Amino acid sequence: MSWTDIETWIGENSPALHAALLPPSSAVDIADAEETIGYALPAELVAWWRQFGGIGETYTHWPLVPPMWQPHGLDHALNLRTLMTQAISGIAFRTLGEEKDYEAAALREPAGTPCVDIWLPAWLPVAADGSGYELFADLRGGPRHGCVMEWDKYSGADRDPLWPNVTAMLDDALGALRGETGHRLAFEHNGFHWE
Repeated sequence: MSWTDIETWIGENSPALHAALLPPSSAVDIADAEETIGYALPAELVAWWRQFGGIGETYTHWPLVPPMWQPHGLDHALNLRTLMTQAISGIAFRTLGEEKDYEAAALREPAGTPCVDIWLPAWLPVAADGSGYELFADLRGGPRHGCVMEWDKYSGADRDPLWPNVTAMLDDALGALRGETGHRLAFEHNGFHWE
């Protein structure tokens, strides 16, 4: 998996980020998460979180996934899932009943189907830009189960998936970190950003 190589890159190029990496999730953590959310996690997502526990609190945004995405560990993903579900609920519908009907219909759609008016319980955040935009794994069924989509704080998840899974997302990130894409990494102080 690309995460091993990304972590090697971090160790060689960003000591401050390397020091902020949290311990990975255990098999028990993963099982508890699946029970809590009511969805099985895709194998590649489990494999990643068994290697990567997230980034501890720092005052720096670490956009490992270009152009702006800082990845989440499992604990942070679960907390954000709850926060997003609560924050978006009650905004777009006149009644809770209307919202629940819309949610039920959206949950019957296959993974990768856009949904703009609510945060679905089948969505699990995997990265953020730090200003209200999220990348999430879509845990709904179908051939694109586990695809990575973007939540736009203004228009919801109104686009097709960005990656078929987190492995593809991490592969792209690794290619960018190695200078194999059009993204250019700029270091400043103890951090970095993409140009």
